[in-house]
Amino acid sequence: MEFADQLTQLLESKPWIIAVISLWEAFWTLLALWFASRNDQKVWFVVCGIFQVFGLPEIIYLATQTKFFKNFNINA
Repeated sequence: MEFADQLTQLLESKPWIIAVISLWEAFWTLLALWFASRNDQKVWFVVCGIFQVFGLPEIIYLATQTKFFKNFNINA
């Protein structure tokens, strides 16, 4: 219960955190939905559209089913 109270206090004192998390989620969701629809992958479209977990299903989809991360070089 202490964690929930601390989280509530943090979000009340810094409401912009909710906006940042929402934008993060929206970016990955829309990107994954766009790729899934273009590739006619209905199951992935439904999974990415229903499960909203900080963009994790969307990132997994983009990493495993598309070429989105294939040319990604972190050291460039």
